[in-house]
Amino acid sequence: MAVAELPMVGDAELSLIEATLASHPRTTLILVCNDNSSEFLLRAMRAGIREIVLPNSPADSLAKAFERQLDRHATAAGPARKARTIAFLSAKGGGGATFLATNLGFALASRERKVALFDLNLQFGDASLFVSDQRATRSIADVAREIGRLDPAFLEANMMHPQTGYCVLAAPETPERAIDVKPETVERIFGLARTRYDFVLVDVGRVLDKVTVRALDEADTIYVVIQSTLPYLHNAKRLIGVLTGLGYDRDKIKVLLNRYVKSDEIGVTEIEKTLGAKVEIQVPNSYAAVAYSINHGLSLTKHAPRDPVARSLADMASTLAPDTGRRGGWLRGMFG
Repeated sequence: MAVAELPMVGDAELSLIEATLASHPRTTLILVCNDNSSEFLLRAMRAGIREIVLPNSPADSLAKAFERQLDRHATAAGPARKARTIAFLSAKGGGGATFLATNLGFALASRERKVALFDLNLQFGDASLFVSDQRATRSIADVAREIGRLDPAFLEANMMHPQTGYCVLAAPETPERAIDVKPETVERIFGLARTRYDFVLVDVGRVLDKVTVRALDEADTIYVVIQSTLPYLHNAKRLIGVLTGLGYDRDKIKVLLNRYVKSDEIGVTEIEKTLGAKVEIQVPNSYAAVAYSINHGLSLTKHAPRDPVARSLADMASTLAPDTGRRGGWLRGMFG
């Protein structure tokens, strides 16, 4: 752990910090400086800086930042958690991350797993529309405003229940309510969810800030969702650089290629060469079936189980949650 106080940080200082942290990957840096702009925050995260504290912040701000990072190290080094946490992060708008996250939730719940999905696209999240044709009446902002009441019953009372075993905590209804959600809120919600669910899925959105980085800290796997076009590859390369700069292991960051067609001009081999990362999952293109699923808030694996996208999601769920004797089956019933 290191704390650096630099009133102003330019490109030269950031380059030096990035090189130093790259050669000491287990070191966590908290920076005290005067620049808290969103542009500088992104550049700092790319360099590997975990937190920025303003000099005029409340007296205990630095101590709290230090404590958060100690907790993060302890969590990473501690015993295995019950829930597997998977984050979906689109390299570019319209990549399909929300559809994939919500429908993977349906597929996992169909395999008798208990699943929670958190929509952390706090300003414009719409995951609730992907799982139901009914409007969400409560959201993560409601939980944040009454965080002192947080317990399993209170959390689930604020969630949607589109399918048995599947709970969804919606994003705030209006962008201005996003301010109610703090990094500490996310940490407490995740801490509880890990003990209550088999899987925690996170729709991160495209904004990397203190809240979403805290969620990414909690994730076991981060799926960077791309499509086979140059803008996606350009953004994905930069995004993977930011994530590795934040100290996440490359094994934690996985590339998911969505709407893939074999005849695409840019093939898988070229994508992997460009990104320097393997394409772990390929989800085919099936526009009509996916659009119908989204427009009606339905599970694709239920309303069109033979669709190639539904099969891909079912395969993904099967890999994540293999059968372990939870289902009896007719042979087991006959032979005991």
